[in-house]
Amino acid sequence: MRKMILWLTKRQVSLLIEDSKRNYSIESCGLLFGLITKEKAIVKKVIAAQNILKSPTEFQINPEEFIRHLFEAEKKDLELIGFYHSHPAAPKPSVIDTKYMKLWPNSIWLIISTVDYSIGAYQAVNGKFEKVDVKVTES
Repeated sequence: MRKMILWLTKRQVSLLIEDSKRNYSIESCGLLFGLITKEKAIVKKVIAAQNILKSPTEFQINPEEFIRHLFEAEKKDLELIGFYHSHPAAPKPSVIDTKYMKLWPNSIWLIISTVDYSIGAYQAVNGKFEKVDVKVTES
């Protein structure tokens, strides 16, 4: 059985944490672009997005903003790897997350805890939720 690994740089992790702190009262959210295979996903670009729900328990990215970022990434030969958002708890998928993860199979959902700024990543594969290993590099 394959095990997916998500590769991020220290700078990207810092951006995720900064976004979570900036939007503390609501879930921060955004997009992860880069290169993805069955075994690994390498993040090349992190895009912070506005949570149009302004909710502490769920997020939604403006559809027009989402489409614009998809087109911009495509021009740079980058794929949508997945999404990130924050939780005021452990970095594990909520019931709401699992509902939407099913709609985006194989996309990675990276979650940042605003309690201790730890991160977790998950993926819906063949109807099951799998933890994704996260590796952080210098650059």
